[in-house]
Amino acid sequence: MDPAHAYLRLALLPGLGPITAAKLLAQVEHPGDVFTWPMDRLLSIDGIGGERARRICDPRGDEAVANERAVCHAAGVRIVTRADAEYPTALNVLGDPPLAIWITGALEPRDALAVAIVGPRRPSSYGHRQGHRLASGLARIGACIVSGLARGVDTVAHEAALAAGARTIAVLGSGHGKLYPSENAPLAARIADGNGAVISEFPYATDPSPGTFPRRNRIVAALALGTLVVEASNRSGALITARMSAELGRMVLVVPGPVDNPECQGSNQLIRDGATLVASIEHILEELDPLLTLARGQGPAQVEHPRAATLSGREKQLYHLIDDAVRGVDDLVRTSGLPASTVAATLLSLELKRLVKKAPGGFVRAV
Repeated sequence: MDPAHAYLRLALLPGLGPITAAKLLAQVEHPGDVFTWPMDRLLSIDGIGGERARRICDPRGDEAVANERAVCHAAGVRIVTRADAEYPTALNVLGDPPLAIWITGALEPRDALAVAIVGPRRPSSYGHRQGHRLASGLARIGACIVSGLARGVDTVAHEAALAAGARTIAVLGSGHGKLYPSENAPLAARIADGNGAVISEFPYATDPSPGTFPRRNRIVAALALGTLVVEASNRSGALITARMSAELGRMVLVVPGPVDNPECQGSNQLIRDGATLVASIEHILEELDPLLTLARGQGPAQVEHPRAATLSGREKQLYHLIDDAVRGVDDLVRTSGLPASTVAATLLSLELKRLVKKAPGGFVRAV
């Protein structure tokens, strides 16, 4: 049996997860050998059981493979198995790599310079702002952004990458035919249309469920150099991605949140447990050497907003002093050493260029 056919036939078996499949495949030299085993040998594998063994032996599995390939071909979805050259090598670090992935768009070698950005489906305004700011900065230096296409921070991260002309990878917690959330179908189409890839380890018609999202999260972690957690409560799925990233030896980066916000308790605890606190693109680059090399190769101006490259010396000086924290005019005068009239005029110029915006008590950098 062709290895790609064997892997896909196993991937289509209901109830056979990647961990049990890995145990099964560890016993054979060729994945097709599994389908030649008698029932008693299948039952000797921990986790198989009678029902799964019967499904493995069912000859209708070949028909299921043919049907899945036909449906996916009609929908423009490619199936890539572990036997195929296109299979992402990054997934081989997993103890339970997907037997196959379903993909639209394309993965490219440069996608290895990636950062996963995760957070809640209903972020605070602070979380939304930080997610967009950091995703935009990473995208502008040429990093690929990996996330899960969920509502909230995932969507913010993908959109920021597209707006900056960067690549982004969306990992689904469902099959392509049951894309979730459905309102993100246009976003998925934009990503697949020459801007990255949308991938899933689930057959085309698989519904989203509580069990599919943790499996999705391990792929998000494996595809990136590190995982950036923007906000996370104590029960957030983002913590699963962070844990899996750490288990793979990848960096876990965390944006600190207000200590009195319950939606930041999980992410703040990650920092206490040893994750790296980050508040700027520079902090991320310090932790991820390949991205620092990328940024230096493209020049420091690429780390900024593209419009910032045309600023005058004084404009750039004040622009770099302002971040998301509100900075008052008096504070900027004291920090910059410039006259108050010069600071006021320069802030007006930056505001007209939409690089800073007024906020109660001062100015913040626009995104």
